[in-house]
Amino acid sequence: MKPQREGGGNNFWGEEMVEKLAELKTDSERGRFILMKKITPPVFINRFIKGGVEVGPLETVSEVGYYSVYLKDGKEEIYNHVVGPLVRTKDVGENEGGVAVGVSCIDSPYFV
Repeated sequence: MKPQREGGGNNFWGEEMVEKLAELKTDSERGRFILMKKITPPVFINRFIKGGVEVGPLETVSEVGYYSVYLKDGKEEIYNHVVGPLVRTKDVGENEGGVAVGVSCIDSPYFV
């Protein structure tokens, strides 16, 4: 279960998720979260560069998403478009996925 916000963190898994669901009493509180099936992607050996320092080799998993831009002026939507692909790669043992919080790294796809 994850909150409807970007940046990683604050996800709930397993028993922690069950406890959090029991705490959420109103539709408004529940509506701040998304229940998702956990996907198990293939594991690859990879290396990260963090702060200019090589980390690895590590067992890693990747997720593909999209960058999007949304601009609004009051109630008027000015721009709302997908602007490109995003690949995030993280250590296989990490439950979070945020680049901004330092858990994952921006990566490039390698098509085979």
